[in-house]
Amino acid sequence: MILDKYQLYSEVRERGYSLTAKVTDESENIYFAKWIKGIKKKSQQSKILFDKLRHLKKAVHSSLPKIIEYDWDENQGAYCIVFENKEAQTLEEKLFEIKPTYFLKGIEQIANCLHQLQQNHKLAHGDITPANILVDENFDFYLIDFGISDISATLSQEQELEIFAKEFAAPEKWDRKIPKGFPYQSDIFSIGKVIEWYFNQKDLQEFENVELLIDNSCKQIPSNRLNYNSFVESLSKTTSEISFDNQNEVLVAGEYNSELLDELNNVYFESSINFIPKFDVSPKSGDNILLDIATNSFVIHCLWLISENKLLVRNYFHKSEDQSKYDRINKYGKKLGLPIRFTSQNGYNEHFNLTPLFKKIQKEKQHEGEYRKGKREISKELKFFKDLLAKEMQVIEKNSLRLRFTSFEKKGKYEISFKIQDNEKYSKNGLVFSHIDKATPPNPEEFEFIVSQTADKKQMKDPLKFSGVAYEFNTKSRILKFKDCERLDFDKIPKNGYILENTSKQEEEKKRQLEAIRKVEYNEVQNRDLIHYLFNPTDLQGRYIDVHKLDRVFQKDKNGNDFVYSFNQNKAIINAIQREPLTVIQGPPGTGKTTVITEIVFQILEKNPDAKILITSQTNDAVDNVLDNLLEEEIPIVRLSGIRKPKLSLKKHTIERKIEGWKEEVRKKTKSNWKPYKEKFKKELEKENIILLSIFDILSSNKQWKVKKQQIEKILNRFNGFESLKSSLTSENDFIISVNNITKINFQEYFTKQQIYKDWLATISSLDENSNLNQKLIDSIRVIGATTNHIASKKYAKYNFEFDYVIMDESGKATTAEALIPIVLAEKLILVGDHRQLRPMLTANREVEKWLRERYKTDTDDFDSWDDYFNRPSLFEQVIEKIDDDFKSQLEECRRMSKDQVELTSKCFYEPFGEQIEYVERPKNKEHNLDLKIDSSIIFLDTGNSYKSETDNKSHSSFNRESAKLIPELLKKLDSFEKVKNYSVGVITGYSAQLREIRKVVRNKINYKDFKNIKPDNVVISVVDKFQGLEKDIIIFDLVRSRQQTLGFLANANRINVALSRQKKLLIIVGNLDSILSARPPKELEYSREIPALQKYLKAINKDWIVKNVEQIF
Repeated sequence: MILDKYQLYSEVRERGYSLTAKVTDESENIYFAKWIKGIKKKSQQSKILFDKLRHLKKAVHSSLPKIIEYDWDENQGAYCIVFENKEAQTLEEKLFEIKPTYFLKGIEQIANCLHQLQQNHKLAHGDITPANILVDENFDFYLIDFGISDISATLSQEQELEIFAKEFAAPEKWDRKIPKGFPYQSDIFSIGKVIEWYFNQKDLQEFENVELLIDNSCKQIPSNRLNYNSFVESLSKTTSEISFDNQNEVLVAGEYNSELLDELNNVYFESSINFIPKFDVSPKSGDNILLDIATNSFVIHCLWLISENKLLVRNYFHKSEDQSKYDRINKYGKKLGLPIRFTSQNGYNEHFNLTPLFKKIQKEKQHEGEYRKGKREISKELKFFKDLLAKEMQVIEKNSLRLRFTSFEKKGKYEISFKIQDNEKYSKNGLVFSHIDKATPPNPEEFEFIVSQTADKKQMKDPLKFSGVAYEFNTKSRILKFKDCERLDFDKIPKNGYILENTSKQEEEKKRQLEAIRKVEYNEVQNRDLIHYLFNPTDLQGRYIDVHKLDRVFQKDKNGNDFVYSFNQNKAIINAIQREPLTVIQGPPGTGKTTVITEIVFQILEKNPDAKILITSQTNDAVDNVLDNLLEEEIPIVRLSGIRKPKLSLKKHTIERKIEGWKEEVRKKTKSNWKPYKEKFKKELEKENIILLSIFDILSSNKQWKVKKQQIEKILNRFNGFESLKSSLTSENDFIISVNNITKINFQEYFTKQQIYKDWLATISSLDENSNLNQKLIDSIRVIGATTNHIASKKYAKYNFEFDYVIMDESGKATTAEALIPIVLAEKLILVGDHRQLRPMLTANREVEKWLRERYKTDTDDFDSWDDYFNRPSLFEQVIEKIDDDFKSQLEECRRMSKDQVELTSKCFYEPFGEQIEYVERPKNKEHNLDLKIDSSIIFLDTGNSYKSETDNKSHSSFNRESAKLIPELLKKLDSFEKVKNYSVGVITGYSAQLREIRKVVRNKINYKDFKNIKPDNVVISVVDKFQGLEKDIIIFDLVRSRQQTLGFLANANRINVALSRQKKLLIIVGNLDSILSARPPKELEYSREIPALQKYLKAINKDWIVKNVEQIF
């Protein structure tokens, strides 16, 4: 088997640097395979080969067979490239079937292909010969071996391989005396030689135009040759004007008159008219070909009779009768570009056959139709996000934090507080609190601030820019506090002035998304097929893979044995390796997504050690979790990060730290290698003359020559016999030469090498992130981690990132625009997520939400607050709902939660969709093991009907003071258990107003210094939206709503699923049970008579798990 999936279909042929053959897969599809000789497996050259092939794969053109895949083939002991197979023969084999007219049209095809690829990708072919040009039955020309010869010439580790066909290769390829020129100029030369070869082989007269074209293409000096524009222009003129034989007449039959025939031949009574007819060929296949023709005056409806080789005119009319149809033919029709003449005379001569040309146009139309259909789906989705992002860009600057301060107070190196003036022109209190919420863990946003004497950015001169976390604002004292500040220069802060949020980063994030959308629109992507299937997943046809078990498992369990994967985990891993270009993995809570992703990375690198992999996600935490796992298995990684640094274990794996580590390693190795050489030299010097040893030590020091000279003079004055050396103390170099002349040891050579040694150390120390070394570092590391947005940061533009695999975790939370940023860099894509959890938040801005609501006229009465509006599915959800089952898998075994928690989560959130989660037995020490009065891992603390939840007037978000008061009580009771010392605690709510209320109550009621077991670092209070992908040992979930007629936010099953599945050991739900159970469901569920997921969950809770107060729990 070739690459474990192909078998030979034809015999293997050898040519210079390569072997070629046709191969077939299990489905009997035929491909063209090429093996590259002379590049060893897992060598540095192989890494470069893969980087080049990855770039070549982006080169897409109808005249270029697609690269399907490439990998090491054990059978041939060489790297194998598998191409799309064209039902065609080489130009050598097809030579005598091709008339000159079709030959030159074919050459024009490949010249246009080469021109486009040179312009768009800076790619050249490098070895154009008749053997590398394929011709099909319609005389369509294709180029094979694109760029392969140049790669082989550069990288081959074998000598004596014939790389280029010298008969057609440009002289600069084999004669070093000739200047190189641009790579495309070598291709122009080769095309000229192919034209010359054709006319020589066919023994045809070379018309003057053809001779001139060949001469101008094959100039000895590259810069003197035609460029592509000139070449194609000259070639087109030659093709359309010269008749190479007498068989250029096309027979016309049916309904026509002499005037119509004249217009078909561009013959007019008025010499000023010059109108070459346009032919609009129908894409519908059949025994004959339908087409419409537009001449200067007429619309002609025709049928090309293939078997009779003639044009049948079925009807025609003057263009004025249907101007729109005439315009359409003119717009979409094509000129034939051939020197043909239409005639009604049957005669005895063979008539010109237009079938190949019409079939070629027909095939292009069919392809365009399919492409346009797929593109419509893409355009529809992209337009929505383009409009949304444009609006957000407008609003960001307008609504950014803008405050005037009257004084400030320094609070150590990293903290500062400002007294904020109450001024209507600047940000209101609500915006300040909203800003604080965004900067709060567990998923804090990063902010940078500008401090200046003026609020006008145009008038600012070198203002202070610092990053920090706004964490407290007192509305009475008007004091705003910042902590964890970086770049805080107190000397640059004016006594009074302005604090402005620096929105350039936010604007840049939106621009990155818009740039990704632009790349998709203009096909500037790594894999066009991948983009098509993402938006048209039903087009991806499934196929059976007879692989159900991994040959080797890389991860180990805690006992050191191979990890045992479930059937679905196996399927997910095998799919990721075997299926292309897209696979989807659904990972419900606690089902081992990170473990599976880690194994996938191992399997990819085992199969292809040269593969380049991007681990990405919308959040830093998700990226860090996967990378942490990979580090445990000693896989080299680079973590790309912005203002917010990665977790501690990953800090040394940032580019900056990696290069520093490399520099230190090189320094140590250099010094280690130099030391024995220096010691050996000193011993030899000591044997010859011990006095010279003292001089040597002085010369080896880093002191200035003036100081060295004084010290050497003192030594020379103490001893006789060194008079000649005294006279050479004019310069250090002269002195070293003089010492060299009086010793048998090569003194001068040593100090020359020492200078190289010192220069090398200085060079190493001077290298920074802007040096070319970073590119080499990036190229050498196979796994890179970055958030979806950060991978497109401007500072990485120089690396030209292209990835064989992009693995996107938590992809269900990313908007289409966010997801596309890394996807446009991907050859293959593995989406990991859960569409039963949080959908993407389209906007976090009320003004933008209002604009969306008005634009799309969607009713939001059933939602409790504006940020629950516009519940649009992610790209992940759109794909997984439509893609063939072969390409998706669901992880179903949950080890994170207790049995009751797993069963309830499965029953309420997954089983309605046929996606059951199964509980996996876990050790007793994984349970909470707290001595509670309720023997359960789920407890519902019923607050009763005595209190009605309220709505914040400004944010329209719900809050409940009574339920908030219970949080510090619960924390105090939990602190009484010693086991809690090692537990993490999460307090979550669905409402930002309640979040503020809980934080206020906890701050007033709890002093963590008095706690015995719970540490403040182990407690996180946040909203549900920030908790996806995170887990805590104990979760307290505050439902908030009480005595309300509707469920509001709580009707959203995806968010409730997140809230009720973050715990590993214990879940405490706080809320008004009767109120929640009796609340009216939203309209869409009311019509279908479905019960909201939360109500279903609470109805299924065991009555023994429900308590009325805290004392009944502890």
